[in-house]
Amino acid sequence: MKIFQKLLMLIAVVITLAGCSSLRTASDYDKNVNLNAYKTYNFYDKGIARVKLNNLDKRRLMAAVEAEMNAKGFTKSSRPDLLVNLVVVAREKTDFYGPAYYGGWGWGGGWGWRGGWGGWGSNYVNQYIEGTIIIDFLDPAKKILFWHGQGAGFNLDNFSKREQRLYTGVKEILAQYPPNAIAAK
Repeated sequence: MKIFQKLLMLIAVVITLAGCSSLRTASDYDKNVNLNAYKTYNFYDKGIARVKLNNLDKRRLMAAVEAEMNAKGFTKSSRPDLLVNLVVVAREKTDFYGPAYYGGWGWGGGWGWRGGWGGWGSNYVNQYIEGTIIIDFLDPAKKILFWHGQGAGFNLDNFSKREQRLYTGVKEILAQYPPNAIAAK
């Protein structure tokens, strides 16, 4: 019976962790900028050089941004209207789960009514590196930042479906551009 209770607790922890996997996104923009004027893009080289990811994940992140920008109708250019700056901020995160109660009153094995309080389960600790992906749009002619989007809550230690999660995260962040499309929904 104790094995069943521990298995049940483990399943509850896995379900809880799975529910916490989505990014928390937000964006901001300069209301004085005509966003329709931007048709071409490229990456801000100095910003890309500072992204604190391994080269494999850096390429995945850039490919995800390219796919979304192209889907939005932008064209990559050597003389772009806008520059895409990428930043990844990482911090150590610890989640605590438990202890969990089990037991209670009711019919038990053997003869008659049984009762009493059950014991307390184990504590579960999950330590990982949580990342925030920041995507900024810069105007190279005016030298200004005109759009800022971010997604917080990306588990950088989890290698399961990592490429797919990067694409999904970038899509969620860039879904907020252009801001007028959000207001129209």
